[in-house]
Amino acid sequence: MADSPDRKELIEKVARSCRILGKLELTHAALGHVSYRMSEDTLLIKGKGPDEVGLRYTTPDDVIEVNFNGDKVAGPDGLQPPSESFIHIWLMKKNPDVKSVIHVHPEHAVLLTICEKEIFPIYAAYGSGARLAIDGVRTYQRSITISNDALGEDFASFMGASKVALMRGHGVSVVGDGVEDATVRTLALNELVTMMYKAYLLGDPQPIPAQDLALMKERQNDTGPRTRGSAGGEAGMLAAFRYYRSLAGEDLD
Repeated sequence: MADSPDRKELIEKVARSCRILGKLELTHAALGHVSYRMSEDTLLIKGKGPDEVGLRYTTPDDVIEVNFNGDKVAGPDGLQPPSESFIHIWLMKKNPDVKSVIHVHPEHAVLLTICEKEIFPIYAAYGSGARLAIDGVRTYQRSITISNDALGEDFASFMGASKVALMRGHGVSVVGDGVEDATVRTLALNELVTMMYKAYLLGDPQPIPAQDLALMKERQNDTGPRTRGSAGGEAGMLAAFRYYRSLAGEDLD
């Protein structure tokens, strides 16, 4: 049976997010995957296997459906669930509000974890990664493939209510309430870890002043529409997504 229009749109969203992240160099080789929760026990995810492609080359045909046992329920014969489907499954199991999960391998994030460099607020007005630094970005210390239920549950328990986590010598995992939200947050995290990496290369990075940190924390709760500057809340997130979509050469509909 042919996919419904809604299902086709969701599949294309997953594929588009993969292409954006791949084209903007947030991973290497053919590694990484984006997912979207379809139901209480299934998700859409970029497939792996004999016919897999890198993130930047993902098409709707590369997106498969997987159940919460990690088994494929729909998709081409040449594709199979990623071994780390359990990252996505358990982050969704632990938090019903999570609709989308992204796992990629940004170079600067991996290097910071290898050298055990702390991430903290070193900028405010520069970019949206500042908000992640204020919330705190922790590192999962095991440097392994999350390839079964036990490891997936352990990682999801570590991540808890956090929206992002680094993974030592491995990569990052990010959650969102939709594909666009998760994509923009992943790019904000990459901005933050890249700035941290370069700051450590230059010398001894310092946190922003306490009064600015307090003001930033206060503004964290301001998620409504704004009358000046960039839009806040969901509208602001979608505007950022449109920018990154254009930057990656993805034509707008």
